[in-house]
Amino acid sequence: MRISRGLRLAVALGLFATAAACGDAGGGGDKVELTLLSHYSDGPSKEGLDKMIQQWNKENPKVQVKAQVVKFDDLLTTMTVRQTGGRGADIVSAYGLWGGQLMKANVVAKVPDDIATKIKAEYSPAALGAVTTGDTLLGYPTELNTYVLFYNKKILAAAGISKPPTTWAELADAAKKTVKRDAKGNIQVEGLSLIQDGDNKSVHPFLSLLDAAGGKFLGPDGTAQFDDAAGKAALKFEADLAAAKATNPSIMPTKQFRSGGVAMAIQAGWWIGSLKTQMKDKYSSDVGVTAIPGPTAGSKGSLAYGFFMGVNQRSKHADEAWKFLTWMNEHKAADGQVTETGKWLADQGLIPPRTADQAEYKKSLSDPNLAPIYDAATYAMAEPNQPGAYEAKTALHNAIMGVLADGKNPDDALAQAAKAVKPQ
Repeated sequence: MRISRGLRLAVALGLFATAAACGDAGGGGDKVELTLLSHYSDGPSKEGLDKMIQQWNKENPKVQVKAQVVKFDDLLTTMTVRQTGGRGADIVSAYGLWGGQLMKANVVAKVPDDIATKIKAEYSPAALGAVTTGDTLLGYPTELNTYVLFYNKKILAAAGISKPPTTWAELADAAKKTVKRDAKGNIQVEGLSLIQDGDNKSVHPFLSLLDAAGGKFLGPDGTAQFDDAAGKAALKFEADLAAAKATNPSIMPTKQFRSGGVAMAIQAGWWIGSLKTQMKDKYSSDVGVTAIPGPTAGSKGSLAYGFFMGVNQRSKHADEAWKFLTWMNEHKAADGQVTETGKWLADQGLIPPRTADQAEYKKSLSDPNLAPIYDAATYAMAEPNQPGAYEAKTALHNAIMGVLADGKNPDDALAQAAKAVKPQ
């Protein structure tokens, strides 16, 4: 799913210390009621989760699961406020970026060793990295998204470009050849979009380019790593495109790509579903997807971000909660080839985080544009999620926008952003 701009408010409210244990809503006797808080509030995401909960409840009358849902914009705030009031859910679904903060605030429990061993053996590196803080796994990986290069095949062909770019030089050349302006110099077709819809919109494309150059965002201790040679090269690449007016941060690709107003965009895989709905028949004829190229032939990069489901540290029924999560993530779908959770995610256009599910779906991808998205899960940089990661992301966003929108020197902007990063 796309990451919301509402995160800033949630983080500003802060994470409060846990004040009380989760309540036992099931009443007396042997019956246990578990609560599961998530952002799956509508559509196929809610329907699929509800279906699995209903099946569990039917097969396990003494351990019943009750879904609690809120909009994604409200999820972090809801978790922290309810936790403070002693009403925290037994099971929480959370964005991986919040993981370090939730762990620091004692909201998420350590995964039992036997379950952690199985998860580490059965899930892709990108999925694991997105939901691991330091050496601590936060829960079962769920949603997984990677970044790729979307391009309009017809716009590239009209500019004499017969294949998608495979190096930064080719990418820059394609961006400059496809940009179109009116008589006053206003962009009618943007060559390459370096922003995306959602949280800190400039950071994910930059981190994908940084990964392609062999760089890193943050170190294990939370210190800035993005202001090295790789980071400077990636931001200079973006700065040169802005100076050539081949990219413009005022253009939103999610609104203008579908109408031919953007030639190429670095975006997350969830965009596939939106473009199919918006462009209908034009999707198959116009839209291509490829790996985000690096500075040299053969180099490529991506960013992976994910969600996880974990157990509240204060749950009175942790054992039952882990049993449910294990069942939810391991039991097979009706066809017996993939897990029900893998099918639930794939049906939404998301990458199943379990390696076996990914491999099964890659055998029969009906849309060739999905292949680069799945492939990126094998090499993408996992979005860091230690305490302070979101603040570091905001500092980097401000630096990038200063370069793209205001023409600030890339090296100076990165240095300033690095100084603003405060490991916690």
